[in-house]
Amino acid sequence: MTFSSPGGDASATRFRIGTAHCDLIACVLVREGETHRLEPRLAGVLHLLARRGISPVTRDEFLETVWEEDGSDEALNQAISRLRRLLGDASLIRTLPRIGYSLSAPVERAETLPNPAPTSPFQAWLRTGLGFIQRPFLTGLAVGVLVTALLASVFWPRTLEQEFEIFTGELDEVGVTLPDETE
Repeated sequence: MTFSSPGGDASATRFRIGTAHCDLIACVLVREGETHRLEPRLAGVLHLLARRGISPVTRDEFLETVWEEDGSDEALNQAISRLRRLLGDASLIRTLPRIGYSLSAPVERAETLPNPAPTSPFQAWLRTGLGFIQRPFLTGLAVGVLVTALLASVFWPRTLEQEFEIFTGELDEVGVTLPDETE
């Protein structure tokens, strides 16, 4: 069942757009076997787009409905950009200059979400590792810590050996004279 007309089913919370399956009650989007959490405002933007289908939603409607008083054009732009990435096809959300946004594909009702693809422990570890690499701040921090630890392990023992050498012999043997107490 398609509800992409202007008078679509506003109560529909599970639907499919392109290859992405959405459940707005659970705030999740499943695409290609991967489940992505949707923040409440992101889910609100997606719900408003799905309710309208191919009919446009104005920027003001998004800001009034989803953000209420806290909204800004920049927040809406970021939400649309993130949704395009999550949907896997940027062309699914059309930008209508000076109007707003609309979907370019029909929205189909879905009763259930697809089951995520089974993964082996290695695949799960690999996805986690690749996700870490895609975050430049965390990657830079990890590399910095590793380099610091490596440099410390190379230079630290030598420094300690030089600074804490204990002399156990007599002072006269090494040519050290102490000042006379009478002076």
